[in-house]
Amino acid sequence: MQEDFIHYLWKFKKLSGLELQTTNGESILIESLGTHNHHSGPDFFNSRVTIGDQKWAGNVEMHVKASDWYLHGHDDDPAYDNVILHVVWIHDAEINRRDQVPIPVLEVSNYVPERLITSYRKLFSVKNDQFINCERDFPSINEFKRQQWFEKLFIERLESRNHKITQRLERSNNDWEAVFFQLLCRSFGTKVNADAFEQLAQSMDQATVRKLARDAFQLEATLLGQANLLEPAHQDPYYKDVVQEYAFAKAKYDLHPALTPMKLFRLRPANYPTIRISQLARLYQLHPHLFGEVLLAKTRDEIHQLFEVKASFYWDTHHLFDKEVAHREKWLTSAFVDLVIINFVVPIKFAHSQFTNSDKTEELLELMYAIKPEKNTIVSGFSKLAKVNNALESQSVLQLKPNYCDQNKCLSCDIGVSLIHGA
Repeated sequence: MQEDFIHYLWKFKKLSGLELQTTNGESILIESLGTHNHHSGPDFFNSRVTIGDQKWAGNVEMHVKASDWYLHGHDDDPAYDNVILHVVWIHDAEINRRDQVPIPVLEVSNYVPERLITSYRKLFSVKNDQFINCERDFPSINEFKRQQWFEKLFIERLESRNHKITQRLERSNNDWEAVFFQLLCRSFGTKVNADAFEQLAQSMDQATVRKLARDAFQLEATLLGQANLLEPAHQDPYYKDVVQEYAFAKAKYDLHPALTPMKLFRLRPANYPTIRISQLARLYQLHPHLFGEVLLAKTRDEIHQLFEVKASFYWDTHHLFDKEVAHREKWLTSAFVDLVIINFVVPIKFAHSQFTNSDKTEELLELMYAIKPEKNTIVSGFSKLAKVNNALESQSVLQLKPNYCDQNKCLSCDIGVSLIHGA
């Protein structure tokens, strides 16, 4: 038995309407459940109950065993002075507040139907080879109910990312252009070079980026130099032009290269940092007001039009300096732009809407529904249970698996709760 099950019984009114009594035989009437507290302190705030003939307003604390009150140190914590009811599965000890006044106890194991306990235990009877606790029942979940939960999970994921973007904003004195450029660069670095690309963006202020972006070659050369991609020396004429251009920009703008080295190992040529940097430079040259244009773009097609750029001509026949390959223009692919939308455009649009108190939720949901799902082990695992149809659903299961399934938080999950309800 877990404490979450007791929270579930209380939160979903499984105890309401029953003739409840304290362990001392006094009647209990739940008038208001209160607010579930997910942080430190009592489990439910501002609850209202009538015990005997006395009405009480205060907090409710829950434990599997009553003695857990002492085990968790609540007996010496002023945060628990206003607890009016102790809800437990097993009453194995009398509990007093710090003022030595006894706390009324509700032992809920006396009131829970056996079928509900059986359903709960079935959900948590996990086998070692199971992907998630409810994998046997997951395919049978009502599609509408599953979709509602996925949308909640997606917004939860955006809120988590918004917190990180807010931290970046605070460090940059609310310079949205700077944060936009940093996160855009990070997305161009993909998983392998994300940190290195972000540090590259942080090595230059936005005023410098805007000046250099008037000429794609100047910005490309400067980014290549800042990324330490001009060493060792090469004989290629284009390389020599890049070195010369970077030396001029470095002296003019007092630049200092980024410290984190770029990685090439196990990268597809299309993801080489040389190619991505060139594409990035061309993107900023074509769209000097890219941040504003991204905020205004609503549909997948509109965003794809903004990102319709290719690397400079030199990279048509190269991935690295001095190493010629078969001719192929290096355009940003549709699949890559979709990943940029998922991991960068949607989070930055959501964060900006929160900052400006504007609601873009429906717009972002529609955008994610229009994009194909990502491919990774978690998405593949869920796809074996039920089809993952789009990017919203793939992002949702990426939120679901580590934050709920892996932590056995089934009773904080709408799917888990629905399975218990259906017992």
